[in-house]
Amino acid sequence: MTRIYIILYLLTSTIMVNAQDSAITEKKLAISGYFKEMESFNYEKDVRSLTTNNLLHNRINVTWQPHKSITGSFELRNRIFWGDQVRNTPGFASLLRNENEWLNLSALWISRNNFVFQSNIDRCWAEFRQRKWAIRLGRQRINWGLTTAWNPNDIFNTYNFLDFDYEERPGTDAVSFQYNFTDSSTIDVAVNPYGNIKRSIAAARYSIDKRGYHLQMVGGIYQNKLTAGFGWSGMLGNVGYKGEAQAFIAEKDSANRFNYSLELSYTFNKGWFISGSVLHNTSGIDEPVNSWGKIIFRPSPVNPMPARWSFISNISKEFNPALSSNLTLVYSPRINLFIIYPSIKYRLLPHLDADLIYQSFFLELEKQLQATRQTIFLRLKWKF
Repeated sequence: MTRIYIILYLLTSTIMVNAQDSAITEKKLAISGYFKEMESFNYEKDVRSLTTNNLLHNRINVTWQPHKSITGSFELRNRIFWGDQVRNTPGFASLLRNENEWLNLSALWISRNNFVFQSNIDRCWAEFRQRKWAIRLGRQRINWGLTTAWNPNDIFNTYNFLDFDYEERPGTDAVSFQYNFTDSSTIDVAVNPYGNIKRSIAAARYSIDKRGYHLQMVGGIYQNKLTAGFGWSGMLGNVGYKGEAQAFIAEKDSANRFNYSLELSYTFNKGWFISGSVLHNTSGIDEPVNSWGKIIFRPSPVNPMPARWSFISNISKEFNPALSSNLTLVYSPRINLFIIYPSIKYRLLPHLDADLIYQSFFLELEKQLQATRQTIFLRLKWKF
């Protein structure tokens, strides 16, 4: 695997250097990516100390279209972590693996006490497309979600809305098929075999646009459970209106699960945008806990959020082409979890952005609301 990574990386680098030399190559190849450098400062109540962490993040995206009906994509993610987080987290390197990925296409170059260098191919697919249908094979993003923060219909690759540094979101190893009956109705079928029937996913989605609304129905098998759901997106006057619901029918002697999310949004004339959403998760915690360690943010289709009920509100504004800001507030009643999540983005140069992000977590412990974790992120991102 290590040799494969070296060959792929050198090949990609060579293509990037020489792609500009040929008009034919430019037409067939699309190459992009970025470099990020991010520092974070974290304070946790249980540890009672300030820790610092560093991340150097590089991504290379290559899309190749040798024919109008054939497209291939290869996307490589390289990350170097160092600092207190690596040192204080047992098995840190193992936590970097995406659980949706059946094949292990990652390489752990270095794993030391406070330094980890890991690479992962998180997109690698080939697609054949005709006028009414398309088939795609390989590691891909199967995005069936409609709402912003929580996506019950996204049963193949749930993402964590707190993970702002992964804009592309996780992918999955699958074969997917799409057929367009008309311009407004489509069926999608996808299968992730995973090499194990108890972890495999196979589902279909039927979508239709009708009277200004996008409607969809989802059904299939999720890790040995029958699943069915529906979703919609449209407008109520000038207000955006979206929703998703998904049920999981478990095996005998196991509990059934049901999740649904509703979202409203509105854009003002001067560029202010506001939205609000609610999530009901029958797998979530429904009472106060006695330890912050019981609040685990590792979302899955069955359990997208730690709490039974969660509410989120968002307000954002682009002040000018160079400066924008965002504020997200999350509240989970009964367990009394509260998250404050503001951010500011500033464009220093045409391809260089600077971000300041703050995530503050409060939780009821021992019948008192306590500040459990505070983190400040400083990030530079250069795109090419």
